[in-house]
Amino acid sequence: MPYRSNMFPALEAELKQKTLPDPYEVFMYHHLQYYGYFKDERGSVPNAATHQHVWKNKPRFVLSDSFGGRDDLIPDHLEKENLLWPTCLSSAVHQQTDAVSKDSFMLSSSLLRSRLLLHDDFGEVNPCLREPQDLFAFYSCSGQLQVPRWPIECEVIKESIHHIEGVPPQPEYFYQPTGNEKVPEIVGEEKGTIVYQLDSVPTKGSYFTSSRVGGKRGVIKELAVTLQGPEDNTLLFESRFESGNLQKAVKVDTYEYELTLRTDLYTNKHTQWFYFRVQNTRKDATYRFTIVNLLKPKSLYTIGMKPLMYSQLDANTYNIGWRREGNEIKYYKNNTDNGQQSFYCLTWTIQFPHDQDTCFFAHFYPYTYTDLQCYLMSVSKNPVQSQFCKLRTLCRSLAGNTVYLLTITNPSRTTQEAAAKKAVVLSARVHPGESNGSWIMKGFLDFILSNSPDAELLRDIFVFKVIPMLNPDGVIVGNYRCSLAGRDLNRHYKTILKESFPCIWHTRNMIKRLLEEREVLLYCDFHGHSRKNNIFLYGCNSHDRKYWLHERVFPFMLSKNVPDKFSFHSCNFKVQKCKEGTGRVVMWRMGILNSYTMESTFGGSTLGNKRDTHFTTEDLKSLGYHVCDTLLDFCDPDRTKFMQCLVELKGLLQKEIYKKFNELGQDTDLERSWNDISFSDIESSTSGSDSSLSDGLPVQLLNIAHELHHKKKIYKKKKKKPLQTRKQRNEQYRKNNMIRELKSTEDALKRPGFASTMQKQPSFLKYSENASSSTVKNERPRMNESQLNGRDKGISLDLSKATSLILTKNKERKQTEKPGFACSSKRSTNTGKEPDRDTKPHWSRNRFLATKRGHTTVAGCPSLHIYTFP
Repeated sequence: MPYRSNMFPALEAELKQKTLPDPYEVFMYHHLQYYGYFKDERGSVPNAATHQHVWKNKPRFVLSDSFGGRDDLIPDHLEKENLLWPTCLSSAVHQQTDAVSKDSFMLSSSLLRSRLLLHDDFGEVNPCLREPQDLFAFYSCSGQLQVPRWPIECEVIKESIHHIEGVPPQPEYFYQPTGNEKVPEIVGEEKGTIVYQLDSVPTKGSYFTSSRVGGKRGVIKELAVTLQGPEDNTLLFESRFESGNLQKAVKVDTYEYELTLRTDLYTNKHTQWFYFRVQNTRKDATYRFTIVNLLKPKSLYTIGMKPLMYSQLDANTYNIGWRREGNEIKYYKNNTDNGQQSFYCLTWTIQFPHDQDTCFFAHFYPYTYTDLQCYLMSVSKNPVQSQFCKLRTLCRSLAGNTVYLLTITNPSRTTQEAAAKKAVVLSARVHPGESNGSWIMKGFLDFILSNSPDAELLRDIFVFKVIPMLNPDGVIVGNYRCSLAGRDLNRHYKTILKESFPCIWHTRNMIKRLLEEREVLLYCDFHGHSRKNNIFLYGCNSHDRKYWLHERVFPFMLSKNVPDKFSFHSCNFKVQKCKEGTGRVVMWRMGILNSYTMESTFGGSTLGNKRDTHFTTEDLKSLGYHVCDTLLDFCDPDRTKFMQCLVELKGLLQKEIYKKFNELGQDTDLERSWNDISFSDIESSTSGSDSSLSDGLPVQLLNIAHELHHKKKIYKKKKKKPLQTRKQRNEQYRKNNMIRELKSTEDALKRPGFASTMQKQPSFLKYSENASSSTVKNERPRMNESQLNGRDKGISLDLSKATSLILTKNKERKQTEKPGFACSSKRSTNTGKEPDRDTKPHWSRNRFLATKRGHTTVAGCPSLHIYTFP
């Protein structure tokens, strides 16, 4: 029940004009001040023992006489409290506050209480915790979005960039090469004129240190050239906005420009995504743009893909959004080689639709972090959608940007019904330049949050965990593949470096906790592909014959539901060693049988009615709907479709295997050895990127790793090489004991009563060899006779007495020695076991209470909702 403000009327009347600070903010401010984060007062803060003693006895905040400000905490709490409160509060207030328990800070003052605690209507001291729904609010109380945080090296313009989602009225066909496309010679800045260049761009060798809203401090420089007059037709370039990544533009002719893309921050590679703005356009001129530092040897631009262009005037006047434009498109190798890696060029010509227009070019339809926040804000403010879509913060990125987690499910009537729900986990944008994933994710969210009967059914039977943007830092700065750690996150899902890879570390642990609570039926991570057309899935072959071919059923059903966009022939289920750190493989090893990477092309379709046309945002969003539709088919209690797909899959694989063996000139009897065939030999590689292998540790940890490796190397040099077998270790142990006992015997023989001289005899060496022959046969001791003579030179020794003494001690030691003690050695153990590949979730037979088609309307949920969110 809400707390009434008239609990203390005298206090309310006296402090009516005063504004009190938030107690949690005051606490955090003074907590940070205590550790010296404000005003360099670390030395003046009282010691920890005194501080804890004061809070234990007087857990009440003491503020200065200005209630509206964040004043310093007075060090001597016990003295200042007596001086402060009589001057601020009346006697009536003291009488009422003294009546409240002094054992709790919350209850010691009616003014200072947490927003997370609720009181009853009568102000009784029975507080209870409020649901922490605002613990990680994704937008401020004023309704404003959280402004993206940039690395402090990045300059960011103040303009807000926004694009409309216009759909082309006609299909946009692939470019048909004529063979006469010009291959311009790379001139460079030596012969051209630099018209745009970023001053400081962090590259490989540096690493992320800190971030702030707005990026770099100070005045934003004007990087574009200054026009000399209205007749100056030089284009004005800009990319210092969300997801932009143009580094340099060189004017080599009146209407020709060479462009250099900025690599992913803190790396020297990954240039494929591009997004920039041009101004001061001319309508009747033909411009040529050439990007000179692309890194992939193969690209969809070689088979008809066109760049995207956006006209601000067309958007404002005719409601026309992004469209495919360009002629004389050519993708070719750059002849200027830096000696370390080869570069490739993309060139195209364009005619702008208007004079003095503002236009944008992009590799694919941009979808920024701000776009996501606007969408999530609309969901959270929707009174219907917010009932079954709970928005939480999964974690904070390296730069401090929020990684959002959506839990979508209808409230359950009972705990048993809630526990019976299976889970589906979806994520996107682990590679920031693959904005295809965000548009598919948007289509999925649009449908699952709608009032469609199928969407309601899905929410009734599933718990959806959705991470719409896994790498917000990379999306903000315009990276293609990496985070601000300078590494590909989709190669580090097994990482233990929580601080370097927080997004995927928290994702993996969230799924691990989810698996402990319920079965995860499907995991899918949305990506983009730069070399293949169509949409397809990468999965993992099951080694459990009980679920043989089951991982292929969902992609096969999807291909039937979307025949003009989804290609089952392009799907691959091979688990390569270089992909062990990817999301689909790690989740598969954790026990999720249906674990996929969805790859959607940057180009278009080669199938059905969409053949040879580019994909639009509507095409990708429609795929999000088809994922939901296929999920219902996949989980239909009537298993007819499922079994039919298994039969068809077996026939397709038989054809593929026959074809493979015929190419190799071999014969095989599939009816006899069908279950023994390894599909790894049939399927090709799933590599579609230039970062198949992990780049290792983040840059900031490489120096530490180098130092540790150096120390380890020195330690290994000092340490003797351990023997390999148990017999060798036993032999060496006995020899060392023999030498020690011999030395102690020699020391004893130095005492008076023994002979002063004694000639060494070979029989002692013979005895030593025989003593050790029980362990290692025919193995000679490490010290030969001459070495012993040289070592024991000048030492008197009675051989018979020494021998009997040694034999006696050896016999006593063997009687008291525990078995195996002599051969014990330090071994390196690895307690972290790899999850069993054959461990798969158990599927119950009674999946749902309703079927996809013709199901009854779900009854309204009672007021008492039961949520089972992890």
